[in-house]
Amino acid sequence: MKLDEKFIKKQKKALETEKQKLEKKIEELNKYPDYGRSEDDNAREVSDFESNLSVENQFKELLKKNNAALKAIKTGTYGKCKLCKKEIEIGRLESMPYANICVVCRKQKKK
Repeated sequence: MKLDEKFIKKQKKALETEKQKLEKKIEELNKYPDYGRSEDDNAREVSDFESNLSVENQFKELLKKNNAALKAIKTGTYGKCKLCKKEIEIGRLESMPYANICVVCRKQKKK
């Protein structure tokens, strides 16, 4: 079943909104915390900054997937599985707008 224009517009809007949120979160995580000048404050700043690095990497990975989905919308390939080239299930796209493989291929990939 081919995705209709209304669905694609809805997905594009959701992806653009998520992109803005992710970019803002990444920007906030890039700011080095400043809790004060004491040794304990400095230790906490370093600890929090290091903790934020893994979260930032997760956000960057999501942003990369999000941007790829927006590019796919632009090129007309959105909703097609990159492995089998069949349509990705609408339910999967609704829950994960950046999905680029169908459920069947995802299950086979996990094996």
